[in-house]
Amino acid sequence: MRYTTRVNIPQLSPKVSHQHKAKSACGHDHAHHHHAEVEAHGSHDRVELNAQLGKLPTGPRGEVAVSPGVMDLRNSGITVQSAEKAAELATLAAEMAGQSGTFAVGGILLGPGNQLLAISMNQVLKDGKLLDPTAHGERQIVDWYFEKEHQGESFPKPEDMTIVSSLDPCVMCGNSIIESGMNVAIISKDVTAGLDFKGDGEFTSLPTELRDEAQSQFSYFGTDGGRSYQGSQKGPFAGARIPGQVEKRSLDAFLASLSQVKETIGQLGSVEPDKLKDPALHATPQIKAALSKQDPAALSIKVDPKKLGPELGARLVDIATRSQMNGNSFDAAALVDPFGNVLVTTGGQESHSPIRTPFMELTRKYAEARANSGPDGVEQLAHFKNCTVVTLYGPGDEATDIMELGAYGSSVEGPLPEGSSRHWQYIRPRQSEEEVQKTVDRLPPLYSEIIKPDIKQVDNPELLRLFGS
Repeated sequence: MRYTTRVNIPQLSPKVSHQHKAKSACGHDHAHHHHAEVEAHGSHDRVELNAQLGKLPTGPRGEVAVSPGVMDLRNSGITVQSAEKAAELATLAAEMAGQSGTFAVGGILLGPGNQLLAISMNQVLKDGKLLDPTAHGERQIVDWYFEKEHQGESFPKPEDMTIVSSLDPCVMCGNSIIESGMNVAIISKDVTAGLDFKGDGEFTSLPTELRDEAQSQFSYFGTDGGRSYQGSQKGPFAGARIPGQVEKRSLDAFLASLSQVKETIGQLGSVEPDKLKDPALHATPQIKAALSKQDPAALSIKVDPKKLGPELGARLVDIATRSQMNGNSFDAAALVDPFGNVLVTTGGQESHSPIRTPFMELTRKYAEARANSGPDGVEQLAHFKNCTVVTLYGPGDEATDIMELGAYGSSVEGPLPEGSSRHWQYIRPRQSEEEVQKTVDRLPPLYSEIIKPDIKQVDNPELLRLFGS
């Protein structure tokens, strides 16, 4: 169906923001548990630490679909009384992630009184397959927390929670944390993708309006005989130092995992666009089922990726309208393959978690569809970097907007194909193209110098007139 009359949509996207306003209970469901302190002194070896963790009750893991690497330890009765012990546990989680074949990044979530609530491990790759490009440790914790609250479970306020992360959060994770209102204590720096990649605590990778929030929420452990403590004086570990060997373990694990992950991703296979088969013509039943699970309308619309028409715009508005009726933001996203097939369209799930925006849902849905498409999928479902992203609204300057830019980087995995243009297109601007480019240029080197996102408003006057842009 083509719309021939003007479509009325809001002038501004009324984003659903839960920052510092998450519903919470005054009490704590698990306050009655006897808290046992984890003995994880730096002088003890890793064997003992593994043994300590092995004695923990096995908590539910992966019960929140968007947080497959989070283990619920609210019933463990454990408190973590020192920075050293917290850093040991987060580092162990990172090492366990690396041993499983994915990025060696991990973390823990602590509540009031340093109660251990959860452990999280990176799950981008699982069993040699791309599971979810957004399944970084810190992002998973944030979604896990808000989903549990959505389900009616009682939690402390976000500002009373502390994430201890093995690595400086990337752009996606860092802005997830800012949006959540949680505190974060960080073990190792990341000069390529970390939110504080310059290491000066100024957070110049962020829009000016977000820098104060980052400085209020982020802290970096000092190390014995090494760097000084840096950052927020809030949280349970303000001013704390940890053994240098723990920081070294954390960073070494991450760096060692990079080559392994690169090799695995290279083996996953990715057919160049000129060798792909059009799924609209050749899709197997398994490919159709994998796509329709994510979007029942998959493959039903065909467009020119370089000159998007009103049909796709109308589809996005319809999704955004229904999404808003369900308590989510008025926004939507679509993924278009090189043949012009609209593979996935989706709204957000901000009513479950403020960081489940349309783009985040889009990249997860497509990754799942590709993973479940069978042996013919690699020849028909293009890599994300060879597709075109279309959103109803363009990036703005809020934490969730910058988070999406980070998730975009995680989805394309590296430099965009040579000659690629208008890889991410939007219909309605939240800021000018020049301002969007300035936002990209501020990002850490992985994004601004290697990936170089190309984000532009759609180039179709008919479509822009239709939507009042």
